[in-house]
Amino acid sequence: MPTLDLWTNAANWQLRTLFRSALGSLLLLVEVPRNRSIFLCSPWISDFIVFDNRFRAFDALVPMCHGKSQIWLSDCLIQLAKIHEVRVVSRNTEVSRQFFSKLASSTAVQTRFADDSLHEKGFLTPLFYFEGSMNITYSGVHINAEKVTYHAGEERPIIERMARAYLELNRRWESVAR
Repeated sequence: MPTLDLWTNAANWQLRTLFRSALGSLLLLVEVPRNRSIFLCSPWISDFIVFDNRFRAFDALVPMCHGKSQIWLSDCLIQLAKIHEVRVVSRNTEVSRQFFSKLASSTAVQTRFADDSLHEKGFLTPLFYFEGSMNITYSGVHINAEKVTYHAGEERPIIERMARAYLELNRRWESVAR
């Protein structure tokens, strides 16, 4: 599935499932290509449950959550940062500050606040790229009507699209205050 366009609403489970599956696949990899960072960029970003772990099915994905019934986005990013560079950019809002404070337990997750002009939204990894109208929040993934495009694969147009996204997100990262 090289590129998938999703138009979602609260009744649509496809975005939630795709987001969870893509993140789970990334967590499963022993070796992620290290030449590119993992970026999350969103004007509003909040923590939300990614995996229902009541039956311990996801303990191996996020070992630090072994035995916990819920695995949150912040847990996943902290786990990813143990094996890969993770960069998160958001506006300086109360919600984003709360999320960043949860990531502070891991000095490996890098965070930066952009100014109020930030409107870019994306989740970019060496393996896949989500882009579109979705803020990386519970509402963005679970409730709001969104238009999201998911890119993955080795086809030339996808590789070029993701390379351009890396250029832009690296530019954004370098332009925001530390």
